[in-house]
Amino acid sequence: MKKILTYISCAILLASACTDDNFGYGSRENGNGTLSFDSFALLWTEDVNVVTKATETADDTYMLFIYDKDGSKVWEKSYGALKADPSSLSLLAGDYSLVVRSTASEVPNAKFDSPVYGAGTDFSIVAGQTTQLGSVTCSLLQCAVSVRYNDGFLSMVTGDGSTSVEVSSGYPLDYALSYNSGSPTYEMRTGYFALNNGENTSMTVTFKGLVEGKNQKMTAAVSGVKAKDWHIITFLKKVDASGNASFAIEIDGLVADAELDNDVSGVEEGDGNDPQAPAGDGGIELVSTCDYDITQPVTVPAEGSAFNLTMKAIIPDGARKFTVDIASTNEDFIGSVNTVGGTTLDLINPSEASLGVFDIVPFPHGSELSGATSIDFDLSAAQVPLLAFKGTHTFTMNVTDNNGCRKSIDIVLVVE
Repeated sequence: MKKILTYISCAILLASACTDDNFGYGSRENGNGTLSFDSFALLWTEDVNVVTKATETADDTYMLFIYDKDGSKVWEKSYGALKADPSSLSLLAGDYSLVVRSTASEVPNAKFDSPVYGAGTDFSIVAGQTTQLGSVTCSLLQCAVSVRYNDGFLSMVTGDGSTSVEVSSGYPLDYALSYNSGSPTYEMRTGYFALNNGENTSMTVTFKGLVEGKNQKMTAAVSGVKAKDWHIITFLKKVDASGNASFAIEIDGLVADAELDNDVSGVEEGDGNDPQAPAGDGGIELVSTCDYDITQPVTVPAEGSAFNLTMKAIIPDGARKFTVDIASTNEDFIGSVNTVGGTTLDLINPSEASLGVFDIVPFPHGSELSGATSIDFDLSAAQVPLLAFKGTHTFTMNVTDNNGCRKSIDIVLVVE
């Protein structure tokens, strides 16, 4: 996973002592104090909003800047140069800000594979006293965005397209989708975006491309975007109870239905170049632990006949999300499911309203599934409730692991 992380985790230790004025920024008569780097240490961490990582020592290329209360830069130095010469700094008494970044340049508005780590803190200089800088921990100053498409969506693609992600107005980043003669490939790199309005920052996601031979467009908006957020955007094909195809945009597990607009003018074409190969599904698989071949539709036997339907989900890098989408050719079945929570189940964080669905189809659920590398399913008890609804019932298992790899697997149960 790319290095991805937030804005500020730092501790400033203040202590009083005296030290020599080594930099010559003024004199004692002008009301100077001293900034000491004797106990200074610069760290960084890969924490994101879904994964916690330990801190490590920052490398020598990190840059340190000091600004006065008017925003004027009064000092800068690389971390490597500071370690080689940690001399104290004489500053006029007053309020200052320390800014640290992993690059000397400002944070770019939008750029692939360009994470910038940093931190910032305020401190004060008192005349005739020493302010001691302790440790400062840097984290990602941007939000990170990855774009994915599930197999169902890609099966409907008939030409080049792209997904545009825009955080700062006028600075979109385009994730190309290449039709590639019927074997679609798409941009797998992670984009990094500067935040332009603190925690009120918003993001717009727009897909344009050829789907089923027509120019199509989908748009979704995300509010409350913050530094250290990693947004994984997935375009999904969905099938309703009548078997009709529709589409949705899933952003970090929040599914926003968005109708595809036909005959969109000004559709952006892909560049025709092959993007990087997909990262794969992380080895996620669902294997049968019974006599049924779950890759094929399973016929539910009549009541009184044995029905042993068990399987195991294998997630090598641990489950971060596990949802189930329910579809059926029987409208009464969908209606029944909707009365007890709806057709989309979050197995790790189920809503109270959805708990009734598990009385019909006993999927494992609960917070203990988070991080699990192996999850056992026993759907045998679904036999009796399902026999009340003739038709084909499809349960799509959607798994996301801790690295962001995803896989969707259909389990089809038929009641004759």
